[in-house]
Amino acid sequence: MFEDLRGFIEKSRELGECRIIDGAHWDVEIGRIAELSLSVPDSPLLVFDNIEGYPRGYRIATNPFTSSRRVALGMGLPLELKGIDLIRAWKEKLAAVKPLPPVYVQSGPVKENVLVGNDVDVLKFPTPKWHEHDGGRYIGTGCMVIAKDPDTGWVNLGSYRSQVVDRNTVTMHMVPGHHGAIIARKYWDRGQSCPIAMVCGQELQLWIASVSPVSIGVSEYDWGGGLRGKAVEVVKGETVDLPIPATAEIVLEGEMPSPEIETAGEGPFGEWEGYYAGGRTPHPVVKIKAILHRNDPIQLGVPMLVGTHDDNMIMATDFSAQLWAELDQQIAGVRGVAFIYEARRRPMIVVSLKQMYPGHVKQAALIVAGAYRGATFVGRFIVIVDDDIDPTNMTEVLWAMGTRCDPKTQIDFLTNRLSMASDPRLEPEKRKAGDLTCSTAIIDACRPWAWRDQFPKTTKTSPEVMQQVRQKWGQALFG
Repeated sequence: MFEDLRGFIEKSRELGECRIIDGAHWDVEIGRIAELSLSVPDSPLLVFDNIEGYPRGYRIATNPFTSSRRVALGMGLPLELKGIDLIRAWKEKLAAVKPLPPVYVQSGPVKENVLVGNDVDVLKFPTPKWHEHDGGRYIGTGCMVIAKDPDTGWVNLGSYRSQVVDRNTVTMHMVPGHHGAIIARKYWDRGQSCPIAMVCGQELQLWIASVSPVSIGVSEYDWGGGLRGKAVEVVKGETVDLPIPATAEIVLEGEMPSPEIETAGEGPFGEWEGYYAGGRTPHPVVKIKAILHRNDPIQLGVPMLVGTHDDNMIMATDFSAQLWAELDQQIAGVRGVAFIYEARRRPMIVVSLKQMYPGHVKQAALIVAGAYRGATFVGRFIVIVDDDIDPTNMTEVLWAMGTRCDPKTQIDFLTNRLSMASDPRLEPEKRKAGDLTCSTAIIDACRPWAWRDQFPKTTKTSPEVMQQVRQKWGQALFG
């Protein structure tokens, strides 16, 4: 457990998994360096300092979860875990979580500097232009947006991107259906602006909670406190009635008026799918009333980079574990679940299933398609494989698809599925009409139930025997 972002960075440094990059420029160069680092597996956490045009100490941390060890570190799990073992361990930890509400404290490091009125200036922070054709500088990529439901008092934390407009204005990109958007709409329907606090650098288990598919009505503060095993300490906002993490690095407090009152052009942005698909469109804005920040603040960036290796493998691990737990409540035989990071996570889900009765595969696929954590935005492929296949191993998954799936009889399609404006495959006519839907292919890559016992035996050695071989000969093979 870490009290702040700095503790995670320090532990990563002790593990030899942190690199300090000195003197890079905020204009595209930082993003390109972060992208280049993804050309090797298990790439390091990057901390940019002495950024051109800004004082030393005003830093940007990025690529926090590009190695399995740092994923385990952030999740509070044994560092040697990876693949399906890491997903299973996270699933077990989630099952044991007992929510802990946050506790208010008098003050905290986040209030080392409090700027209000004419002193508000978001441009004092070295916010990057992450991708070459981005429409501007994005201060909100690894951020955490705090909002409170005006009806119930439910405090929600969500990660929504935010572009700098000017010294006291930023945009807010909330996809309809996300919890933050639901809360904002309630204020707007009342003719009110929505109070917002955007945290741009925070303790990473709390950030994990903010990007996780936590059920509506459950506060990520409570859920994150349960993950940590210790309540999150919060302070009162200066200008908004919202709880602020006491150890946060940078916080922007403000109000988000209805888009019928004020908007600003936002985008394009290098989206998570790996394209500039969203274009430049009018977006809600947040009028910044106050800035809180620590001395020598660290901005967290998670800018959605496409490289040879995953830019944010913690999301695949978390989504997989949560969907697996949801499936366990509805169907027997699930042996593993994986959102495939090579496909940008959300578009492809693989489920390993021990077949137990006729129709079991199709039933599992349809439950995945309808589950809260499975009916993801831009979900294009649901692949069901036998229980001898590791769903995190794409070599094995493709082997199953190539040798056990007859395309004519074992692929089905679902239509009118939820997508989003950033979907690069969304037809221009549908995008213009606001028809943000896509189709999903259900791929049965299992041995056919009716003659599974006659299916040719595999030459693959069982995991149990292979582990014995590894114990005997692993040192000679791998050193």
